[in-house]
Amino acid sequence: MSRPQHRQCWQSRLRRQALAAPLLPPLVAVVGIISGGVGWLLTIAALLVVLYLRLWRIATALGLCAAVAWLHGELIENNAAEIRALARQHDLVQLEGTVEKTLRKGVILGNGLCAPTVVVRGETDLEIGERVSLWAEPLEPRQPSPPGVFDAAAWCRGQGIAAEFYLVRVEARCAEFSLHRLRYYGLTAREFLANLLMPPGTETEEARQVLCALVLGARERAEDEVLDVFRRGGCLHAFAVSGLHVGLFSGILLLLLRCVRCPVRLAHFTVIVGVGLYVLLTGSSVPALRAYLLLVIMLGALLLRRRCSLTNAWSFAALLVLLVTPSQLFNAGFLLSFAVYAVLCMGLHFCMAESPWFSPDSYIPNRILTKWERAYRSADFWLRGVVVVSLSAWLAATPISLLCFHTFNTWSVLTNIAITPILPVVMFCGLQHLAVGWIPLLGAGSGWLALNSAGCLLSVVGFFGSLPAAWLPATLPAESSEVLVAGCGFGNSFTMLGNHGVLVNPGSESNVTFRTFPMVFHSGFTPGVILRTRPGASSVAGADLLSRQFPSAATESVDTLTPEGKIWHTSSGTYTLYPVGKDYPRRLADSRTPVILWEHSPEWRVLYVGNAPAAAWYRMPESARRAQVLILGKHPVQPIGAEQICSAGARLIILLPGAEYNLRPEQAAPAAVIRMKDEDWLRLCPDGVELNGSKWSAP
Repeated sequence: MSRPQHRQCWQSRLRRQALAAPLLPPLVAVVGIISGGVGWLLTIAALLVVLYLRLWRIATALGLCAAVAWLHGELIENNAAEIRALARQHDLVQLEGTVEKTLRKGVILGNGLCAPTVVVRGETDLEIGERVSLWAEPLEPRQPSPPGVFDAAAWCRGQGIAAEFYLVRVEARCAEFSLHRLRYYGLTAREFLANLLMPPGTETEEARQVLCALVLGARERAEDEVLDVFRRGGCLHAFAVSGLHVGLFSGILLLLLRCVRCPVRLAHFTVIVGVGLYVLLTGSSVPALRAYLLLVIMLGALLLRRRCSLTNAWSFAALLVLLVTPSQLFNAGFLLSFAVYAVLCMGLHFCMAESPWFSPDSYIPNRILTKWERAYRSADFWLRGVVVVSLSAWLAATPISLLCFHTFNTWSVLTNIAITPILPVVMFCGLQHLAVGWIPLLGAGSGWLALNSAGCLLSVVGFFGSLPAAWLPATLPAESSEVLVAGCGFGNSFTMLGNHGVLVNPGSESNVTFRTFPMVFHSGFTPGVILRTRPGASSVAGADLLSRQFPSAATESVDTLTPEGKIWHTSSGTYTLYPVGKDYPRRLADSRTPVILWEHSPEWRVLYVGNAPAAAWYRMPESARRAQVLILGKHPVQPIGAEQICSAGARLIILLPGAEYNLRPEQAAPAAVIRMKDEDWLRLCPDGVELNGSKWSAP
């Protein structure tokens, strides 16, 4: 074939692909517009391609979609700038809007398509769909979070939130009928149905938590332990209503309609209506709406006897979401939903074209096969579909999970293959229990089936999640000489001395859940010893929770230390604890804090004083009081004096949150001093210091 003929063949093939999915080029253009910056190259490239192919109608649609996306983005950005300017200029701001979403402590207010949303924090009884007028105080803009900690700034960007406020008082409120109010009615109905699956007094049963989350999307009813099992197993998507749930519900509903011999066209129409109610019932999330739009398009094409392009349907759903809410492009749920669907379509196409793995040759006509050979062929096709689909979904979700959640699930492919035959059973049994649970005898039987199927699902996921290296951070392991120090708010902090070393003061259960464990895990540290320095139930619960996350770590309490102290030898060095004497008053919690000397090498000694009293310092031998790094808190009654601090000969002094030492330059010299705030985090090693993600240099 000559070069002109080859070019003409390539051009006609590209033209056929564009005509098969005419909405794909406009989608690429809109993505480029919303991305901004280098993303504009996508828009220009898409326009040049359709112009080169002389597809004038597609080029017109591309230009219109790009113009709408640009104008919508400009209007939202201008309105967001006005809100931020208003927040900077006034201490008290009056806000009006419709409650679009309720948070654990607060609400999200919106004012329509071209207006940005705002978050109003605080205790409130406002309901979704209410039109409110309130007074609120502006809050400081969110700063980037440490690795692993919930990134509120990224979440606000993905939700299109312009600013955050704290509620002072509600001026006026009224309920008005709108799409958001319709969502409120759906969520109210979901709460009623969730109470049927989880009657009062059964909130701690894990199987019921799985049922509520999987069948109704009531993820808030699942405790952290259950969520952690599915997170480690790599199938937490089962708890977020998406294409999986919509597909299972529509498949079950269609199967039931066919069993009662419902006409095909009526069955398809009934599925469209029934799944729409189910999506409304489960909260109308973006992944669920995307799946519902695709279902409507495909079943609508069957009703109208028209061909349906999966790529074009996917492009239409994505365009509709992005043109209405452009900020969804930066939302992890949107990216996972649409990327996984696109890769699933490619995987299914490959599966359909692939020859059988074990069954008879696909070229042999089905009519001449025996009954067992037909069953064998069906099983072979099912096995290929499960493996290819699970692998495709894993390949699509892994890079997004690494980017957004900084984690990697090693065995999630096997987990999803194993739970594929279980999920439809759990969904069917849960729906069946909702339908007949009120009937005495049938309700007992359906409840037993639902609970046991959910328990089986939980056991399978737990098995794969317990395998070695099932859940890994997207970072390399920390060096054995590294130190991690982070504030937890309200003057609290924790310190990790070396990888596989000692973690000092993990904090309360809330601190461990939202700060200590995410930071330690995602920074590549694995504690060898967890040292609890404070008494109290909250501190005990925090240490116990952390020990469950790191089962290989030993848990110690300063209350069990002998007056002689203790020495630990780990792969990161030697740790010597110097507690206060028994005769020292223990009225204050900080009076139990020991001084810890970590000797990684002769050139790298770290002395952790924390909030220890001066009595612990004086019990140390003179040779143990010198180190290259000194980490200081402040005891409220008997703090370490400036002379003792200077005598350590440290090159770097780290003052923990709440430590107020007024060290004069001549006292601190030649040491550099870092004063940490409540939300600061710091990593240091012999080669340098990183403060809040940036390289730190002594002033």
